[in-house]
Amino acid sequence: MTAKRAAVSWLLPLLFLIGCGRKTCEPLHIIVSGDTAGWITPCGCTANQSGGLERRASLLNTLGAKDRILYLDVGGSAAGKSEYQQVKLKSILLGNKLMDLELHNVGAPETQLDPDTLFQIGQETSTRWLSANLQIKSDRETGKPPINTHRVVLRNGIRILVTGVVDPALIKNPMWTARDASSSVLDVLKSAKADIKLVLAYMDEPNLRALAESLPEVDFIIGGPTGQLLSPSKVGPVEIMSATNKGKFLAAMELEKTGKNWKTKKRGAIEVTSTLPRNPAQSKNLDAYLNALEARDFSADETGLVNNASASVQNQSDYRIAGTLACVSCHQQDDTLWHASKHSHAWQTLVDKRSHVDPSCQQCHTTGYGMSGGFEQVAKSTQLVNVGCESCHGPSQSHALNPKTKTTFLSREQCVRCHDHENSPEFDFAKYWGKISHGKKAGF
Repeated sequence: MTAKRAAVSWLLPLLFLIGCGRKTCEPLHIIVSGDTAGWITPCGCTANQSGGLERRASLLNTLGAKDRILYLDVGGSAAGKSEYQQVKLKSILLGNKLMDLELHNVGAPETQLDPDTLFQIGQETSTRWLSANLQIKSDRETGKPPINTHRVVLRNGIRILVTGVVDPALIKNPMWTARDASSSVLDVLKSAKADIKLVLAYMDEPNLRALAESLPEVDFIIGGPTGQLLSPSKVGPVEIMSATNKGKFLAAMELEKTGKNWKTKKRGAIEVTSTLPRNPAQSKNLDAYLNALEARDFSADETGLVNNASASVQNQSDYRIAGTLACVSCHQQDDTLWHASKHSHAWQTLVDKRSHVDPSCQQCHTTGYGMSGGFEQVAKSTQLVNVGCESCHGPSQSHALNPKTKTTFLSREQCVRCHDHENSPEFDFAKYWGKISHGKKAGF
């Protein structure tokens, strides 16, 4: 069965509902997203890309009445701490609000932000942050929790206790600290009663399993950055699974209560496939995000996307982007071939989708993004749009001044910076090189 057919069949109304006539007969859907990593929408560089809030919302809408859905997030919506990445995080959280997100566990990416900033973003987006083990460094001695440690949610006659933790080893911001995850959850269990106990755990798979081994008292533990999708499995009595990979897969549980008893009808991962329609409310949210980016026009050094480790090298006068026009006089034949390639109008593909205002897209559709003399921002860098010569050959100011000086990059090694598995899953150097072959030999 294809992923598309599997997703559709999972979402079909259950036959046992027909003629039931009792509310307690209806299923409760617990849906958990996570590890969105800033992907408010797929980049669109290749066909059939999964994920995105527009499709996530459409998927949730297929599950029925909102009072029979509990939507949670395990953490990892943020992609970084820069002002640009904060704008993106706010937009993702506003999108989640439109989907009636109940609680958002604080994952390690969110702790890149200082506490005051994270709390302010939460207020602006009506996000209920959750963590049983996270603490602000200054409150460590008092033990004062900075956010909700748990919440008991009533859905469809079932009381669900939701708490969350983050792996302490993943906290890098000195303004945050985290207690042991297992003991933090046990403290919550002492003070709260519920039919179902669910833990959102921003941890990798080994730590997720270790947590489950230490907490036989809980029913479900849903993980975040496990890398590969973690299918439902049991560690003792505890059911574990994950929601991961840029929000492409949601962890889903379908529960039924009859009388005082409840049972799991179905559980597993649902792919947010490209076949799902785009939700209009989420499309408006995405438009608002792009409007904010267009108005702000972030420069490359404001985005958090540029590696500044090599700044001292880039500031050298001979390590500088010269611009594609500087190459034409000596490389006319190569320039003609470049103009016939997709590299020469890579920027227009962004303009057509209006994604040219997003720095995440600009990185691969401009020349020398964030480098000395390279693309800075839309308003200042109109001559450096498209994938020019130096995208592959490197900053070539010194080569333009003295052709005997070699260009700085081995070009064939640069392809995978943008033609990675996410954006170009079928990339093969030998196959792709034939489309742009020039110079003395392949890989020049």
